[in-house]
Amino acid sequence: MISYTLIVNSRSNSSRSEQVIRSSEKLIKDTLQNCTIVYVDDPSKLIAESSKAASATNVVIACGGDGTVQSVARGISGSNTTMGIVPLGSGNDFAKSVGLRTKQSLKYYLDIIVNDDKIEVDLPTLNRDIFLNTCGVGFDGLTSFYASEMKLLKGSIKYTYAGFKAFLTAKPFEIALNLDGKESVENVWLFAIANGAIEGGKYIISPNSINTDGLLELVTVPAYSKIKLVVAFILLSLRRPLPDGFSDVKSFKNASIKTKEKQHIHLDGEIGIPTIEYSINLKSNKLRVIGNR
Repeated sequence: MISYTLIVNSRSNSSRSEQVIRSSEKLIKDTLQNCTIVYVDDPSKLIAESSKAASATNVVIACGGDGTVQSVARGISGSNTTMGIVPLGSGNDFAKSVGLRTKQSLKYYLDIIVNDDKIEVDLPTLNRDIFLNTCGVGFDGLTSFYASEMKLLKGSIKYTYAGFKAFLTAKPFEIALNLDGKESVENVWLFAIANGAIEGGKYIISPNSINTDGLLELVTVPAYSKIKLVVAFILLSLRRPLPDGFSDVKSFKNASIKTKEKQHIHLDGEIGIPTIEYSINLKSNKLRVIGNR
């Protein structure tokens, strides 16, 4: 019999994740008949709890937003465990990338988990830290940093305000690239590594990125004028991909990038440690995820 463990981030989406799961425990246990529910009050313990669950269960289910999903993926990476998702965050970008509709009933997600349609997705790392969907450095990372400080705002409106604040303070910077052995130097507002097409719930930064193709995409926004940067941000906010001349996208498998000064960084929307050296690779193993193809 398949066994399930739900890892619930009690802090996710202003505690909404915990509220949804606690109010539906009977439905969950009736649908997933051999299941355990673990509520995690401290997000820093999500990885350890997921790793523990992976040693004792077949399917570990991440209940929360993209940060929760990332932590569960880190916890079960290298095991034979499959990851399920109940997307209860504000963006849920990775859940969308494996075919899940957002803002659905809990039964919808439980039925998909029972259906057990496994998808093997690529597992990228930045400086050995696993991320699933996107990571961003520079303007992108600065926007996420400001968003993390805005406790009263939620969802895409928070990122719109954070992006405006980043626009006022961001500066272009130089990057030295080595993409699969090809070297170059560029001046940029930001660079992002995309394993999926969308970040922040609606921003289409890499329209052709697919997380099962064995490739990543480097997205760079050149250091053009701030007026053009405003136009780029408006287009992204309107859920439109950037046209030619606004960004450059290159596919690769392994990369190293250096900057002269430390830059703000995010991994799946979670704040990373500012640094000047970035090593990006794909892990040899893939992550098995229950999706909805």
